[in-house]
Amino acid sequence: MIKFFRKIRYDLLERNKTGKYLKYTIGEIVLVVIGILIALQINNWNENRKVQKQETQIYKELHSDLLQTKNDILALISKNKDNINSTTQLLNAITNKKTYNDSLYNFFTSIGADNKIFLKTSAFENLKNIGLNTLSSDSLRIAITSLYQIDLERLITKPGKESSEMAEKLFPYQLKYLYVDLEDPMMYRLSDSISLPLYMTKIKNYDQFLKDNELLLVIQASLYNRSHFVIGELQAVEAIEKVMEEIEKELNPRSRKIASRGGMH
Repeated sequence: MIKFFRKIRYDLLERNKTGKYLKYTIGEIVLVVIGILIALQINNWNENRKVQKQETQIYKELHSDLLQTKNDILALISKNKDNINSTTQLLNAITNKKTYNDSLYNFFTSIGADNKIFLKTSAFENLKNIGLNTLSSDSLRIAITSLYQIDLERLITKPGKESSEMAEKLFPYQLKYLYVDLEDPMMYRLSDSISLPLYMTKIKNYDQFLKDNELLLVIQASLYNRSHFVIGELQAVEAIEKVMEEIEKELNPRSRKIASRGGMH
């Protein structure tokens, strides 16, 4: 094609048709410029399409991670509510000086349960490595960053520390009041094929146990702290649901566009 245009120019010069030569040259330049602009436009379109595809994939991964994190937090809330129920029943037994029964042992040992959560953050870490600006929505980028770096970080930092402290404060009292009853053997089943020969653990010096005011303070503090854990966890779930809803709004039109493009091909 280039040789063809060059031959035309030479023919025009040989015939001394300078005016036509100039017009032809200008026209050729215009065509080249148009070709370059079209090529750049196609390249930009392809690059934008790649960016949109990458952004869509990130949104999908974030949504998946947040859904799993939400379900894990809901499971944690359920465990903490069970602990709150056990603590409430133990407090009721102590304040009303109820007769000892084996369920009180279960209540007493479950108070200090160190329920932890491990957040799924692989999609957010991947986003940080790629670049937060990959997300075209400024408001959603800010919401996602705030969720991970403030709401979810707060969920694991302070409660995790306070939960460990609760267990540490309760442990001396468990050593003080719990004993192994060698006259009450049991088989603890680990699986269908494995069982351990153990003995029941019970509360000793129950009358003193009921009157131990320092223990009562630890139990009440445990109830107070765990109740605040649940409040924080419920707030985190609400924050996650809001971000997931915004991600879904971004994904829906994108999914339709990608599907329509796939149909055209």
